[in-house]
Amino acid sequence: MTDEGELQRVVQPDTGPSLDSAGEELTPEQKKARRVLIIGLVIAGLLLIGLIVLLVFMSIAAYQAAVTGQAPSGGAVVVSLLRDAAIIFVAFETIIIGVLLVILTIQIQSLVTLLREEIQPMLQSANDTFATVRGTTQFLSQNMVSPVMKWSGYVAGVRRVLHEVTGLPKGRHKGSR
Repeated sequence: MTDEGELQRVVQPDTGPSLDSAGEELTPEQKKARRVLIIGLVIAGLLLIGLIVLLVFMSIAAYQAAVTGQAPSGGAVVVSLLRDAAIIFVAFETIIIGVLLVILTIQIQSLVTLLREEIQPMLQSANDTFATVRGTTQFLSQNMVSPVMKWSGYVAGVRRVLHEVTGLPKGRHKGSR
C-alpha cells in the first residue's frame, strides 16, 4: 500500500518556482503584473482582429453599393470615417516608432560606452596576464629546459664514450625487453 503523502505527490506534481528569463524567481507582484500584461495583450489582439473583420465587411458593403450606383449609404460613410481614423492611427504609430528608434539609438550608445569603459580594461588585463605567462614560459625555457637538455646531451655523450672505451654492451633499461 502507498502512503497518502506519496499519492498526493504523484497526483499533484511539483511545478517548481516560477522563473523569469534570467533564471531568477518571480515575486507575486511580478507574477500578477505578467498575468495582467498577457491578458491585456490578448484582449487588445482580439479587439484588433474584430476591428479588421468589421472593416472588411463594411468595405464589401460599400463596394457593392458603389457598383450598383446607389447613393452613399451609412456603411459607406462609416467606411470613410474608419479610413480616416486608420490614416490617423498609422501617423500616430509612425511617431511612436520614431520615438522608439531614438530610444534604441540612445541604448546602443550606452552599450558602446559600457563596452569601451568596462570590457576594454578587462581585455587589457587579460592581455597583461598572457604577456606574463609568455615571459614565464620563456624564462623556464631558457633557465630550466635548455640546461637540462644540454646536460642530457653531455651525459649521453659520456655514456657513449665509456661504452666505446670499455667495450661493454649497452645496459638494458628496466622497461625494455
